[in-house]
Amino acid sequence: MHWRFKALLQKTLATSRLGDAINHIPATLHKDYHKNVCIYQFYEGVRKYEEALQYVDKPIKTALEIGTGYSIMAPVVLSLIGIEKIVTVDITRDVSFKYFKKQIVHLDIPDIKNRLTEISEYSASVLDKKIKVLQNANTIEDVFKVCNITYIPKYTFDTIAKECSTFDYIYSQVVLEHVDLDSMNEMFHRFSVWLDNKGISVHTINFIDHFTNPGMFEDKKISEFNFLKYSDKFWSFWSGNAISFTNRVSYPYFIELCNKFELQVVSFKGENYRPSRSFDIDTIHKDVLRKYNERVEKADLIKYQRGTLVFRKE
Repeated sequence: MHWRFKALLQKTLATSRLGDAINHIPATLHKDYHKNVCIYQFYEGVRKYEEALQYVDKPIKTALEIGTGYSIMAPVVLSLIGIEKIVTVDITRDVSFKYFKKQIVHLDIPDIKNRLTEISEYSASVLDKKIKVLQNANTIEDVFKVCNITYIPKYTFDTIAKECSTFDYIYSQVVLEHVDLDSMNEMFHRFSVWLDNKGISVHTINFIDHFTNPGMFEDKKISEFNFLKYSDKFWSFWSGNAISFTNRVSYPYFIELCNKFELQVVSFKGENYRPSRSFDIDTIHKDVLRKYNERVEKADLIKYQRGTLVFRKE
């Protein structure tokens, strides 16, 4: 399906208060949706946490998640691992207790339970009790209380700072590509303040055109870097809304931000996780190139489809 059809649909939905929820419905229709969410959130959460552990020499006790989304499984998993206080934030309130109840049951999958027991500070018997308590919770507030999770929808940077002044661990999962660049600059400035002197930050970022994402509206005829061809004005017309916005920057931009705010990049791991379609780098629009403060090689902007960035205070 042509990407402009999906863009027009999302642009229309974005005018409604319920637009994002409606846009999310097709994904939930898959029979294994909640099982897949639990598995994905679990393994991605563990992967980033173990990445963080390589670069810290003290226990991680406080964590900040940027971008809660529709599931709180990631912060719940961190709580079960042993993190004592977790703040999770988003620009809208999308968490559903009904969804949580359908997802938490899948922590009983043997492979997940065994992996959780390996990494957790709690014994297997204590973990079993904690998981049963969560599975029997009556409200989302009960879950937050048991896990010591603070959920801040419609957050501001100041509301985060009021909740906790410093964090041992700050992370996000395919969220930063949706942040406008002015807010991104402020966010990285705040990271330089919020990170504990021995803290670590881990972010997985998706660099591709989301109109090529799998699903009923996927455009299979375009490159995963199709969106780099267009001017800011053109792209804003089609996708400058809360549902489909992406900032169209790749990993060199985030390296620049770290340098700007004196954050030490300790690791960046780029990856290409899906088949690639040919793309002519000479078609990259000058508006895209202007987003970088330093001269950037065009080839670098299509080098990786996704990457995990790890940094700390210098």
